[in-house]
Amino acid sequence: MNIPQGYKQTELGVIPEDWDVICIGDLGRIVGGGTPSTNDSRYWDGGIPWFTPSEIGKSKYASCSCRTISNKGLQASSANLLPKGTILLSTRASIGDSAILLRNATTNQGFQSIIVNSVFSNEFVYYLLKHNVGTMLSLASGSTFLEISKKKLSAINIVVPQSFAEQQ
Repeated sequence: MNIPQGYKQTELGVIPEDWDVICIGDLGRIVGGGTPSTNDSRYWDGGIPWFTPSEIGKSKYASCSCRTISNKGLQASSANLLPKGTILLSTRASIGDSAILLRNATTNQGFQSIIVNSVFSNEFVYYLLKHNVGTMLSLASGSTFLEISKKKLSAINIVVPQSFAEQQ
């Protein structure tokens, strides 16, 4: 095979020399979500946005959720406070739906969200994840509903430009 000048052969095909093959897990810290007990009213209606998968995927950005949790709810559950700019990624049932957070928020356990490393553009990562939904679906499993695990998601190979400017 004749590879054009300025390109290289990788396990994912021919790519520009200044692009790299990495894993999704290298893009940032992958963080799951959680749900506070619905039997304790102190955990709810506290002002911290709490997203479910059905609330994302229609818009590129997310800021308002249908329900909110309190600081007590955050502390009493496996939910994590995600910073603005985090990519919300649905990994259960509606696998691959995503949105970029416009404010700090939390999610339920149907997510594996990515707090993007500073060397990557979160806008680029958003589109990169959209491009890889098929791969996510092919790795998903489950009898009641499909889900892709954090481990399988983290290991998906992707190609990225080294230059932040090119990502933008």
